[in-house]
Amino acid sequence: MTDWNIIIYFIAIGVLLFVGKFLKTKFPFLSKIVLPTALLGGFVGLVIAQLFYYFVIKKMNPDAPYFVDVDLLTTIVYHALALGFISLTLRQGENNKNKRKVWSTGMVITSTYALQAVIGIAMVMIFFSDKFVGAGMLLPLGFGQGPGLATSFGRMWADMLGGATTGIALGVSYAVIGFLFGGIVGVIAINVLSRRKGQKKPEHYSDSSLTTTTIEIDTVKEVSVLDGLTVQVVIISLIYGLVWLTLFIMQKLLVNLGSIGGTIFGLLSGFNFIIGIMYSLIYKAILKRYQAKGKNVRFMKNDYILSNISSLCFNIMITGAVLTITTEFLSEFGVLLGSICAVGGIATLFYVRFVTQRVYPEYKDEYFVGLFGMLTGIAATGIALLKGLDRNLESPVAEEMVLGSGTAITIALPLFGFLMLPSLGYGQTYETLFTWITLLGCLLYVVVIFTILMVRSRKKVG
Repeated sequence: MTDWNIIIYFIAIGVLLFVGKFLKTKFPFLSKIVLPTALLGGFVGLVIAQLFYYFVIKKMNPDAPYFVDVDLLTTIVYHALALGFISLTLRQGENNKNKRKVWSTGMVITSTYALQAVIGIAMVMIFFSDKFVGAGMLLPLGFGQGPGLATSFGRMWADMLGGATTGIALGVSYAVIGFLFGGIVGVIAINVLSRRKGQKKPEHYSDSSLTTTTIEIDTVKEVSVLDGLTVQVVIISLIYGLVWLTLFIMQKLLVNLGSIGGTIFGLLSGFNFIIGIMYSLIYKAILKRYQAKGKNVRFMKNDYILSNISSLCFNIMITGAVLTITTEFLSEFGVLLGSICAVGGIATLFYVRFVTQRVYPEYKDEYFVGLFGMLTGIAATGIALLKGLDRNLESPVAEEMVLGSGTAITIALPLFGFLMLPSLGYGQTYETLFTWITLLGCLLYVVVIFTILMVRSRKKVG
């Protein structure tokens, strides 16, 4: 039955996603905090797997290994992340030209990333010096970007963190704690702010998508979306095939460089999703040129189907990533995780509150809860919390959060460069130097962007 191994795990993930949705539907108290369905399903699977292992399998055979194939789950998470980003990139429409406070929002987001990085790096250097500093740098990736980038970087830093499965487990653990911290503290903040505003306390917090879509039928015969789905799957497959081909060629070129080549290839393979995004953007540019010439290529990109494919991939990734957590991992990294997340979460709360009160002339509380949710979870977390104060999303906050995320990527590019330095210096004589450069570089990032934000807010610049 070995041919069924990977299918069994996909079945298990599917069942857990159903269980998570069922629990959120049947038990209203689970909607009192902002907890994604995929994350809840992963928790359920993790608890069941651990209980079955220790109270059934270990009782029968004390030397029995853990029955969950964590390596296989790691592979599923790795590819689901890339496929999700490819689908997401393909479906993104034209950028909104509204520039109200988009750049200021991008700077708030980026400066918070940098602050979280400073806290994570400093705490590892001071209290956990036996660990690779990347164990602290995963804080901004897990809190600020969610499980996607955190698990990708964790896998990339596998050799330094103790293995690919350990790296992914550490990345997703930061994201999980971020979801819980943002969801619980965010709901408390909403209740306090609602009381001050004299608003009714929200009954539940939905993590459903903001996007509404009109399904268009290309031809009279295309009543089923099967044909459209097939086209999108083929396009995604071709793009991911180019990602594989790129990595294959790079591996052949770098193999002659020895250990340095292996390190560079490890970084490239960890960025498989970025290579996929690059090819997706090229594909969109080609379609745009054909459209400009009057060619009918609408059937080549279906945003509704692509949105669902990306959602499916990310849900599989989140649930699968949670299942990679083991008790051995928690015993080794539990204290580190708990302390860094506690300090990082509290610092994020106070920093975002302070900045939003000064940067935004209106909707200060709405910006605070929305950005706090986003910077401890994902955009959906921020939107869910925002709905607690802005039920119908009538304020510009939701739109500016989404657009601000785009500008934040541009502003944060040098920051990602700093985060790569410790891994490049790992095991070398200049490892400590690179670590200090990273810490001071991130700290300088916070100071510079914070200063710009304060100046822009006085001048009332968006």
